[in-house]
Amino acid sequence: MKEFYIGLMSGTSVDSIDSVLVNLSKNSCEIINKASTPINQKLKKRVFEAVNRKDLIQSEIHELDLQMGELFGQSVLSLLRKVSIKTNKVKAIGSHGQTIKHLPYGNDRYSLQIGSPKIITDLTKIKTVADFRKSDIEAGGQGAPLSPLFHEYLFKINKVSKGVIINIGGISNLTRLDLSEKRISAYDSGPGNCLLDSWCRKHKKKDFDFEGSWAASGKVNPDLLKKMMEDYFFTKNPPKSTGPDYFNPRWIKNHIKNFKDLSPEDIQATLNELTVKTIFSELKKTKSLKEKIYICGGGIHNTFLINRLEEMIGNKTLSTTDLGINPDYLEACCFAWLAKERLKEKKFNLSSITGSSKPILLGEIWEPF
Repeated sequence: MKEFYIGLMSGTSVDSIDSVLVNLSKNSCEIINKASTPINQKLKKRVFEAVNRKDLIQSEIHELDLQMGELFGQSVLSLLRKVSIKTNKVKAIGSHGQTIKHLPYGNDRYSLQIGSPKIITDLTKIKTVADFRKSDIEAGGQGAPLSPLFHEYLFKINKVSKGVIINIGGISNLTRLDLSEKRISAYDSGPGNCLLDSWCRKHKKKDFDFEGSWAASGKVNPDLLKKMMEDYFFTKNPPKSTGPDYFNPRWIKNHIKNFKDLSPEDIQATLNELTVKTIFSELKKTKSLKEKIYICGGGIHNTFLINRLEEMIGNKTLSTTDLGINPDYLEACCFAWLAKERLKEKKFNLSSITGSSKPILLGEIWEPF
């Protein structure tokens, strides 16, 4: 019998909500259908303003939480209409939400995602699991990354014992797995698309650099690249995580202030090289260069970036399609799967990934009334 779950994900690009209907029966992850629901420009602008603002305005966050919750809920209903499946056939929704702040260091650590689970539940009448990061942070962890748990599951069901998954979203993170030795190493390597996208929005009035063509037209400035790579985040040892509230337009501005003669396309080329070099550096550090490397996330469509990464590695990369999952929807699938694990009351030991102190349940459950 099929076990239907829905996963919802909105990444740091804030361009759309990824929704996926999956069958998770019999140790599988079969995508039944998927959709990408656009986020209108006005709402996107307000989300970016909240992300880049130093201090949160609670009334604004509350309003955005409700609006994003409505959009998440409507995306579920739209997806189910496409496949003519009734809501009572879906066991649960797993919603990651839209990240506004991720501050995993210091005494006041927290991670804030919006997209009200209550509204999702009220609209769909489907049990919803959300707020996945909270319990990990309460247990002393960083609350991210969580997708490595799903990466491990994918390796197991595909009978792959060893390899690396690189998710190039707004932030890039790497998961290195060796199932034969029961080892998993996973953390954020630094910016993925977030700096590239923000610079492109500023100078090209476009949401992203299509296939990296604008970056390809510029020249990398080695001095600027060196200065960028001196950022303390790149020197930190795992566990480590970050977000676009750190690698943001202010970060770019602070690093380029002494490079006034550089053209915008040269800066874009340098930002592209920063993403590539920081990923490569971690692959080298973890002795993973000769292993199978699977790519997912929006960065897989940046041809220039992927070609540069493959040049550095000296080999071709793979896509998570080779593991049976569309690279654009892997994270949405992850949260569908995490919802199932939460309903089973499965506890996870994330100590080697996030630094948490004990096995924990991931996610809170909102029941329909």
